[in-house]
Amino acid sequence: MNKNDFEVWIFNQLLHTKLKDKDNYAISIYLKIPESKVRRLRYEASLKYSSFSEPELYSALNKLLEKANLKNGGQNVQFVVEDISIRKYLDSLLKRDGRFSDSSFNSEIVTIDIDDLEYILRMSAEGRKSIDDILLKAKKQLNSTHITFKSLMKIFADSITKGAGKKTGEKVIDLSFKGILSLLTL
Repeated sequence: MNKNDFEVWIFNQLLHTKLKDKDNYAISIYLKIPESKVRRLRYEASLKYSSFSEPELYSALNKLLEKANLKNGGQNVQFVVEDISIRKYLDSLLKRDGRFSDSSFNSEIVTIDIDDLEYILRMSAEGRKSIDDILLKAKKQLNSTHITFKSLMKIFADSITKGAGKKTGEKVIDLSFKGILSLLTL
C-alpha cells in the first residue's frame, strides 16, 4: 500500500466506527483536515471498500429524500447529498433519460425538477407501486381523476405556503415513498 491507500483504508475504518453518521464538516473538525480532503477520502473509501450495489445506492438516495424541501411552489425539490458516490449515482440515473440535476450553487445541494423526482422514485418496482398507490389515494381523497404527481406536489407546497395545517407543515420535508404516503393521511 502506498501512503494514500493506507490513508483511505484508515479513513474507511473510522467511517464505520468513530465517524459513523457524522457529516463532512463534523469529520473535518474532528480530524482537523480540510473538508475538501474529507470529501475526497470519503469518495475513495466508497470506491475501494463499499459494496454499493444499485439497490443500496437507490435506498441511500431515497433516505436523503426524507430531508428534502419543496421549492418554487412545488416545482423543484432540493436536498443535501454529501456523499459523492450517491450524487454521481443520482446524476447517472438522470442522464439515462436525458435529465440532469443542478448543483451550481453548492456541489452538495442538489436541485431537481419535480418530474425528475417522480422519474427517480419510479426507477424501482417498489417506487412504481408506491407512486401509483400515492396517486390512487390522492384521487380518492381529493375527489378528482386528474391528479398527477406534479399537481399533488403543488397542492402540498400550496398548503404549506397558506399554513393550511400543522401536520402538513411538519411532514412536507419527507419526500421519500413513506413520507409522501403519510402526507395523504391528513
